[in-house]
Amino acid sequence: YFDAKQMFTFTHVWSLPFGKGQKWGANLHPLANGILGGWQIGGILTLRSGFPLTIQSSDNSTTSSRGARASVVGQGGHTLGNVGPGAKWFDISAYAIPTARTFGNVGIGTERGPGFKVYDVSFQKQFPIVERVRLELRGEFINLFNTPQFGTPARNVTGTTFGEITSAQYERAGQLVLRMTF
Repeated sequence: YFDAKQMFTFTHVWSLPFGKGQKWGANLHPLANGILGGWQIGGILTLRSGFPLTIQSSDNSTTSSRGARASVVGQGGHTLGNVGPGAKWFDISAYAIPTARTFGNVGIGTERGPGFKVYDVSFQKQFPIVERVRLELRGEFINLFNTPQFGTPARNVTGTTFGEITSAQYERAGQLVLRMTF
């Protein structure tokens, strides 16, 4: 069983309707307009399904096979989706080490790893200084909602953490940028 990876990306840029020439605040004092007007919000929403995983084992075939696979002893391909110390991402009782002098019979990509869900956002405003000189103030937040992006579960039946996810990455980060263009 192999299912194609599903991906969706949505990007947007929105000019906020505040300030001179906009729906709200068109008659603001120039100082207030300089602070409140002309802001833009941009974002990128990325959604991806998890990668297909092949359950591995030690090579018991005595052929020095590379990429030795486990044997299926139950109903494979049952993702539980559990994360945490001792928690199993998939049903490990469905897999075993192949018997001596045999190859494992597990299919390629029978399990699926964790997906990727993240929303990045930016806020920016340009301040005109003189005719061709502008100052841009920009705030960026990567992974705004701090959604954990889990690593791949341990896939080798001989490992002590078989079926467990032991890593995560991509925590929220923010930065402030001040840039002059001329």
